[in-house]
Amino acid sequence: MADPVVLYLNLRRTHLEHGAALEAAHRQGYGVVLIADSVPPGLPRGIVRAVHQVDTYDAEAVDAAVTKVCAEHELAGVMTWSDRDVESVSRIAARSGLPAPSPEAARIARNKYLMREALAAHPDTIPRYAKVSDWESLVKAAAEIGYPAVLKPTSASGSKGIFVLRGEDDLEPAYGELIRYTRPEVDRVFSGNPNELIIEQFLEGTEHSVEGFVHNGEVFIAGVTDKQTTEPFRLELAHVFPSALPEPALAAVHRLTRTVIEAIGLDNCAFHLECMVSGDSAKLVEVAARVGGDFITSHLVGMATGRSFAENAVQVATGQRPELTTENVLHAGVHKIMAERGGVFAGLDGLAQALAVPGVRHIVVERAAGAEVALPPEDYMSSTLGAVLATGDSAESVRNTLETAVGVITPRFEQD
Repeated sequence: MADPVVLYLNLRRTHLEHGAALEAAHRQGYGVVLIADSVPPGLPRGIVRAVHQVDTYDAEAVDAAVTKVCAEHELAGVMTWSDRDVESVSRIAARSGLPAPSPEAARIARNKYLMREALAAHPDTIPRYAKVSDWESLVKAAAEIGYPAVLKPTSASGSKGIFVLRGEDDLEPAYGELIRYTRPEVDRVFSGNPNELIIEQFLEGTEHSVEGFVHNGEVFIAGVTDKQTTEPFRLELAHVFPSALPEPALAAVHRLTRTVIEAIGLDNCAFHLECMVSGDSAKLVEVAARVGGDFITSHLVGMATGRSFAENAVQVATGQRPELTTENVLHAGVHKIMAERGGVFAGLDGLAQALAVPGVRHIVVERAAGAEVALPPEDYMSSTLGAVLATGDSAESVRNTLETAVGVITPRFEQD
């Protein structure tokens, strides 16, 4: 057989992110075999040994592709870079004797209601919550939980379908939108639990994520990210790593992380935990059994620490202990370029000026000219037009750089 390979189920959506994932495997001494719904152009043939294009929502098609991979390659590990394939990774790993979360832990990590149920013995770590699947159960649960509250799908990802309910008048419009949206014919991520929602207590405070790994039961925290979201739909807008939280709050986030990982039973994977912090208290929003997106783990952690998070993710997926550094030489951040209107996207003006801002490292354009753009709740993805990545000596300097660079970029739309 040829050199050992790591099996990737799908890739992140931008070339900058999936390039980092492929290069991480190469630097760890592995080739990559890709099983994916769609294949991005220009994959490096020196790294990608084979590609199997299949419907990755079809378990039988995925398993047939894995059988072919195992017949032709020495499989050293299996991993994914997004939520939708977390359970498939666990199934493949269990079949192949490879490191990954158990199928049960993966199932819990893909469902926000099951996460909270797993933490029922630790009520201080979670908001009040209830699972709802019809109007009557929603009205009853809202009355018990009170306002403000949050209504969202149990199994979505990427900040899709989050509605903040300020009072009773918000309940019916949010429910109607979510019942329309959380159907397999709209988004196949809801194939296993259409129209399953969770309503929960609105958590006050600041939003953060924890980037880390679990290896043979040991939790490794690479760091905490400060997050900024849009209103009213809570789309992720900007991130800075490492966090500027004071030490007592960081300690609370670390305690929460270890409690959540143990309660859910996650092991042998990267994780991305989102939480809300108020004072010295931290509560869980959700946890994912995969790396963080939005360039956090593909770029920000590595730019700040000098140690690639993606390489560590490959190490853990192949049964090796991660190698972390606690020294943050720089701060790193990302700020998205968001559409303020819908229409036919024509391009971004001001990119040259933005690239000239000191500290800017990358600018990514995510929408092609001619793409249709719509705002939430009509569409939760297309309003993200691109992103700017930057580094600096402090969190404040990174934020200033990002705001300056994004401020000189102007989205352009075709005339209506």
